[in-house]
Amino acid sequence: MNQQMNVLFIGLGGIGQRHLRILNELFPEYKITAYRKNKRTFEICDNLKINKRVNIEDKYSIISFNSIDQALKSSPDFAIVSNPTSLHVSTALQLAKEKIPILIEKPLSDSTEGLDELVHLSEVNNTFIMVGYMMRFNPCAKLLKQYIDDGALGRIYNIIINVNSYMPSWHEYEDYKEFYAGRKDLGGGVILTEIHEIDLLHWFFGPPIRVTAIGGKMSNLDIEVEDTVSVIMEQNHNKHTFPISINMSFVQKTPLRDFLILGEYGQLKWNILSNDLVFNDYEHDQHNKHVFPNFDRNDMFRDQMNHFIECLNNKKSPITEIKKIMGGHKTALAIKESMGKKEFTFLEP
Repeated sequence: MNQQMNVLFIGLGGIGQRHLRILNELFPEYKITAYRKNKRTFEICDNLKINKRVNIEDKYSIISFNSIDQALKSSPDFAIVSNPTSLHVSTALQLAKEKIPILIEKPLSDSTEGLDELVHLSEVNNTFIMVGYMMRFNPCAKLLKQYIDDGALGRIYNIIINVNSYMPSWHEYEDYKEFYAGRKDLGGGVILTEIHEIDLLHWFFGPPIRVTAIGGKMSNLDIEVEDTVSVIMEQNHNKHTFPISINMSFVQKTPLRDFLILGEYGQLKWNILSNDLVFNDYEHDQHNKHVFPNFDRNDMFRDQMNHFIECLNNKKSPITEIKKIMGGHKTALAIKESMGKKEFTFLEP
């Protein structure tokens, strides 16, 4: 792979521009091209505030194209796909057919349509597609997985997860009614938008046995997707089953995001907002608190980008390659299906 790669961006909204900044910081020699339907050129900063004094096309010397077909003629070495969720798979299929490696934002899609074809193309063309689950690179998430793999809590009895935020305040540069997270046609809704914990559960434990969910549009906001949902899953781990409950909402003005595992010996609690992990083993009187005072949210994106480039250069399989994360993605889709049917949805192993 050439030192100076040609990178194609498809979508340069808030998350796309974060990827752009990280890439430029790590590999300033890379050439940046883009296909964009939305022609906004102002900078969207890490805090999602806008800076209209900066033109990102000028700042990063971006060469823009009017279509993906035109962009492909520039022979990109890889692509970063961060357009709305409902467009992810159709976009990725165009790229995969040309054997272009892809870093695609989560969630992968809002349906199963085209997923099998995308996985097949990735395999037959020997071209990986990595999904942007940057939470896999969080130091607390990695520690949590190590505790679980080591059986530190003994038998797991229960897991409780809370994911609360206020979506209308996320992007000051656009009306929340236009934001993809609140639009059905763009693949929005709290389940897919806040899919990280579902992916982490699959990383930790594999697929659940069954799921059920209750929820929908509970707020008075002018959106057309579910904004609040409670999920119950039955999980199998080390020949034992246990329940997992996930409470998700993006219309709560009091932020809350935590991950609590209750087990035979004690508990593990990850406060995701403060990013600290507490382990209490009352059976063996072991107590640890892991704090990361220098942790920066962008550290996860840096590690993710470095991992992507390393895998590209060394022809390795990324930890969030499409076929590896498919189970968690299908769990999220099963949760949406169950919420609509109001009944248990059984998943195949």
